[in-house]
Amino acid sequence: MKKTQSKNRKRLHLAALILGAYAVCLGFGLVLAGLEDLRGAVGPIRLLLGLGMMGFGLFGVWDGLRDKLHPQEKLPLKAPTQYVLTDDSGNRTSNVTAERIREELEKLREGKRDSFHLQLLMPLEVSEWGELKQISCTAQSALSLLAFFQTADGGWLLRTRTMDLEAMAEWFRSLLEESLSLSGWTDGWETLEEVPGTSQETEDSEDQEFKTWVLRNEAGVYTVWHRRLTIAGEAWRNEYRFFTAHDVELAAQGVYEGTYQYAILEWGSSSFDLLPDQEEQLQVIWCTNIWDEKVRRYFRRAGTVTQVKFWLIQYLNEGYMDEYWDDVTALAGGQERK
Repeated sequence: MKKTQSKNRKRLHLAALILGAYAVCLGFGLVLAGLEDLRGAVGPIRLLLGLGMMGFGLFGVWDGLRDKLHPQEKLPLKAPTQYVLTDDSGNRTSNVTAERIREELEKLREGKRDSFHLQLLMPLEVSEWGELKQISCTAQSALSLLAFFQTADGGWLLRTRTMDLEAMAEWFRSLLEESLSLSGWTDGWETLEEVPGTSQETEDSEDQEFKTWVLRNEAGVYTVWHRRLTIAGEAWRNEYRFFTAHDVELAAQGVYEGTYQYAILEWGSSSFDLLPDQEEQLQVIWCTNIWDEKVRRYFRRAGTVTQVKFWLIQYLNEGYMDEYWDDVTALAGGQERK
């Protein structure tokens, strides 16, 4: 393989070389013709055209020879990996850097945050474990990493590792730079929970949910950020636990066009039901994390499909909604969503 690459780097570009040499010869002829008739009207024009063509031809000759004279090392291309960082307030960003991760780790150590979550939009295949979809970092007595792998049978494997801040910051840096060694996935990691794909199909819907709790000890409970997008048609229902903001926009568009009967976005401890509306294009029922006398509060708002998309993406990116929502807690019965 190395010999083939070396040969390709030092090859001649014959097309550029031949065309360049031809342009040099043609340009030289025009220069001579121009010099012979320099005092005439056409002579200077031939001279300028000839000089320009010779320059173009010399560049072509150089382009044909440069890989042979100055071979350049070409680094192998890596597939781009996109990440979405979500803190425990639900704020999301795709501007993920090692410095940003370190800032989040500092907040965990100082007690300003409980956790943050790194979602891989392009899953990373890790030998023996499966496709890495998400990494969560939680803080309690120590900093812990929680890696979510989807296995070949559609199940899930959760592995955990405890590290100090400096080691964890360096681990994330290696991950983002795609230079993490194999030992970065083996040394110090323990299997915390396995959810086989075969058993998920036979259990009821409550047991099918991938648990939002992931680690329990005497000090308390670790939790991960709960997310799920549900879309339903006339006789079918699909659930997605890993999705992008564009998927949410497509779900809203599908409900508006009648492709879906409804869609539900669950994000943290809140959820949004997307339903058709007679007067407007869409209506959104917001099941909040706000409690009033032990009753969960519900809000409603209707608008165009473009407005609904804007509200939902704003919530995903910034973690809040603006004020103008109708309180429909009494109509909803104040019942907690299951």
